[in-house]
Amino acid sequence: MFVVTPFEMRKIDQRAIEQFGIPGIVLMENAALKVVEVVDRVYRLKDRDRVVVLVGAGNNGGDGLAVARHLFLRGIDVEFFLLAREDVVLGDAKVNLDVVKKLGLSLSLVQDEDDILRLEQSLKSATLVIDAIFGTGLSRPVEGIFAQVIELVNRVAVPVVAIDIPSGINGADGHVMGIAIRASHTVTFGYPKRGHLLYPGRRYTGELHVVPIGLPLDSAQSIGVQAFTLDVNEAAGMLKERPAEGHKGTFGRVAVVAGSTGMTGAACLCAMAALRSGAGLVTLGIPASLNDILENKLTEVMTKPLPDNGTGCLQEEALGDILDLVRDADVLAIGPGLGKSGAVFEVLRNILGRTHISIVLDADGLNHISRDINLLKKHSGPVVITPHPGEMARLTGLTVAQIVQSPVEVAQKFSQQTGVVVLLKGATTVVCHPDGQIYLNTTGNSGMATAGSGDVLTGIIAGFIAQGYEPFDAAVLGAFVHGYAGGLAAEVHGQAGMIAGDILETVPLALKNMYNLLGKHCKSWSHGI
Repeated sequence: MFVVTPFEMRKIDQRAIEQFGIPGIVLMENAALKVVEVVDRVYRLKDRDRVVVLVGAGNNGGDGLAVARHLFLRGIDVEFFLLAREDVVLGDAKVNLDVVKKLGLSLSLVQDEDDILRLEQSLKSATLVIDAIFGTGLSRPVEGIFAQVIELVNRVAVPVVAIDIPSGINGADGHVMGIAIRASHTVTFGYPKRGHLLYPGRRYTGELHVVPIGLPLDSAQSIGVQAFTLDVNEAAGMLKERPAEGHKGTFGRVAVVAGSTGMTGAACLCAMAALRSGAGLVTLGIPASLNDILENKLTEVMTKPLPDNGTGCLQEEALGDILDLVRDADVLAIGPGLGKSGAVFEVLRNILGRTHISIVLDADGLNHISRDINLLKKHSGPVVITPHPGEMARLTGLTVAQIVQSPVEVAQKFSQQTGVVVLLKGATTVVCHPDGQIYLNTTGNSGMATAGSGDVLTGIIAGFIAQGYEPFDAAVLGAFVHGYAGGLAAEVHGQAGMIAGDILETVPLALKNMYNLLGKHCKSWSHGI
């Protein structure tokens, strides 16, 4: 599904109102009904339950007032608190304010310390809180009475359903604007917002419910939205069918150049992940003095000893053998565990300048290429890079803090500058195409923050490219499958004790589940290519 910014969402709403004549009050009413549906499904409120609705002056507050009305008319004890003067509530929100006042709902204004105390007493006896203070357009820090109310709600142990986005979260980037509501559930309209999926906003959002409110079906496409995310059905729709008459060559050849003394595990994980993701043949180029170890560890992966002068590290003399290795391959995965040897840079420089092969570049490969990122621009074939924030810092000259603060902007800018697909790893992994497409991945868990996890991801992406997926699609699908497999592994092992090998072993099950979905009811997912 598409993912929008608050600015894009305003354009979508404006188009629906002005071009199609859908009144704003109708969209507000539809939104309120959908929020009530979620509340009914999750909490199954009864007559004795009490709901406190926190209302701001804008359209988000109007949504909250409409929700309060519907709950009240169902016999629920509803009290709403208005965090503004009545005279500043305008437009569609005022229409709903006038209605709930005429219906006789309990209204309290929150403007001073006494009002805060009254709200606290009400919250202590509440079953549920509806957060309709701020919407997705918040652009300034939360201060004053608003901050006091949010702090109070977070302190009182009552579940919160946020309307559109938890108040205090920036809808564009997920930043906390001073303080923010910690929601149990968030109901958003039309499309998820970037602030729902990027941390820390994702943590404050709780369970996200994306609901339709009657917008034209082509709304996102019509204004050129380029960001998207996938659920498991949509990801399954990206999978290619595997022809019954296929053979090893049908499913592609992967060359892997990886490993050095002390880091043979990275090479093994990467090579096996390429096989586990469906590639037909995988050959691992490994420093010759380590070849016996890899021959012992790997059964299905072929190995190619590379001259290393007994060092256990890649040497420049290996370049000719590596060029031979990639000549018959569909994709090269290079970098995991290669170490700090200066020969790695020379090998990369020559590969990028002398071949046309698709390349997935990770780990030590990225650290070396950071010496001259212009080499990425010179490669005539597709390149996918898979940095974590530390590696991205070396590539860009930014600090890790700057990258974590603005992952989408950093990845998108680097992708457009260099012409490569950038997969920036994180709790929400970001994948950017040079043409501006952005994928936000939400699969995975903290158990995947373990040595070797990234090597598995590199192998999965290479395996998909070998099978004929476009590099961007391979990176998107690879990120999804990697995280999905991590979720399956966590179900067995728990997050604290997971290791990269657990992720590797569940990749086949992840793909099996997805292919089963594809066979049952999935349609191919298009994200605007």
